[in-house]
Amino acid sequence: MSFVHVEHEGRRLRLAVVRTARGVWVGWPGGARFFGPERGEAAAAPGAPAEVRAPMTGRVVKVAVEPGRAVVTDDLLLILHAMKMEYRLTAPRDGVVERIFCAEGEMVDLGATLVAIAPAPAAVPAVAAPATAAGPATAAATRAAVPGAEGGGGAA
Repeated sequence: MSFVHVEHEGRRLRLAVVRTARGVWVGWPGGARFFGPERGEAAAAPGAPAEVRAPMTGRVVKVAVEPGRAVVTDDLLLILHAMKMEYRLTAPRDGVVERIFCAEGEMVDLGATLVAIAPAPAAVPAVAAPATAAGPATAAATRAAVPGAEGGGGAA
């Protein structure tokens, strides 16, 4: 988190700025706003780390995931109460929850890292499994290979 001083209407304000995988949070006395990319712009690089940060100082009221859980974009990660508002923080992209840096009931500061999400593992190509169920071809092969398997035939 960094701070920027801005002069507005003759007053000097200190703004908190927090960069996330989806954009930037800007906080000021009495409010905060999220600024995301313009529509059509590319999302964060697939291999870049994704960290979900607190948009405001507040209390964590629910942690909805645990480390190791696979998540997809917009899955609920946690709920934060701040300034009589509920912030539902969601996954910025597909991946696996790598680490949780907060607990339910804990107070967190603006910009604090709350959840780290590792990139989703590369998909493993499907490999055809050997046939195990006895289909018509397998039954015929069994009858040919095993004497007496035809049900009534065989040596007497």
